[in-house]
Amino acid sequence: MRNVCAAVLAAALLAGAAGCHRVNYTRDDRYEEGLVVCLSGAGGMMGETERIREGLNAGGVGRAIEVFEWSGGGVLTDQTDVEANRRKAHRLATRIEGYTRSHPGRPVHLVGVSAGTGLVVWALERLSEGCEATGAVLIASSLDTKYDLTGALSHVADRVYSFNSVADPVLVWGVTWAGTVDRGGGIAGGLVGFSPPDSASEQTRALYKEKLREISWWPGDVVLGHLGDHLGATNPTYVKTKIAPIILGKEIPGLRPREKEPPADAVKGREQKPATADYAKRLEEKRKAEEAEKAAAKKAAEDALKKAAEEDDAEKTEPEKPADEPEKPPKPKKPDTPKEAVKNDGADRFVDWHVGRKVAPTQETHSSDAARFFREPRRLP
Repeated sequence: MRNVCAAVLAAALLAGAAGCHRVNYTRDDRYEEGLVVCLSGAGGMMGETERIREGLNAGGVGRAIEVFEWSGGGVLTDQTDVEANRRKAHRLATRIEGYTRSHPGRPVHLVGVSAGTGLVVWALERLSEGCEATGAVLIASSLDTKYDLTGALSHVADRVYSFNSVADPVLVWGVTWAGTVDRGGGIAGGLVGFSPPDSASEQTRALYKEKLREISWWPGDVVLGHLGDHLGATNPTYVKTKIAPIILGKEIPGLRPREKEPPADAVKGREQKPATADYAKRLEEKRKAEEAEKAAAKKAAEDALKKAAEEDDAEKTEPEKPADEPEKPPKPKKPDTPKEAVKNDGADRFVDWHVGRKVAPTQETHSSDAARFFREPRRLP
């Protein structure tokens, strides 16, 4: 029982060392690593941004992950009010510019879902000259498939990734009925991907080829929790596997050959220094304290496991007999009764009622009636 308790205690200490607690996605030290801004779809009520946050964190994205609240609460209004959405996109662009000024050289990514992808694209278009985001991710975009992405693509250092699915029922039926978020009236880009406008120049087509990556749903994504539906790509497991690598500048695993191309290193050669020297000092002290705390918890867990193992070994080993302890004398054996003294007349089963004990086979009984009974069992005394 002691060993079981020790093992449970060790597991608890290790879990504590690993940081099993509610994640604070906007801690100060996370902003030193970079920024990811997430936007929900129309209505903002399906929890997609929290799932994206969870998946990114599980995928190793240790940057600040903000949620840009833009929805007014109405699905149809959010999908159709272009002017209001563009004003909100301008606020998002201002937020990106402010962060790039306070944390120069840090990576910045935008992740939008459905109608939120419209605000992502418009915010990128509104960035001032010389300011750019690292990249963007469009999930089930309800922008028109022919919407001109030139302005957005020009303001990303890496690429814009569009996750599409021809099996998306919301884009097939809902957006076809309500119209695309840019009011283009055509097919949603989240269904079949984006194409350059018909009148696009060669420069625009080259920009699309260089900086736009289309990632289409296929049945194998079911194992990652993406069933091809409208919000399937926001499943934390799918986000961890397919979207987190984009944020980290790594190759996306499991892509089909025509999609498989490693992303550009968007922050290669960029200087990444903390915003101020004082903050850098505090951040380093905090990291050292966290490392010391984890090391202490790990050592305590190892000590508990070692102690449990020692107790197991002690229980299995028998204690040695002291040298000065006298040996106990052997118990005397009872003398064997001669076989010839045993009679088969049944007298050894007769109990003397005067003393309450068995009568030895060779002993005379105290009653002549008893002796007569055994000699002549058929006659009563």
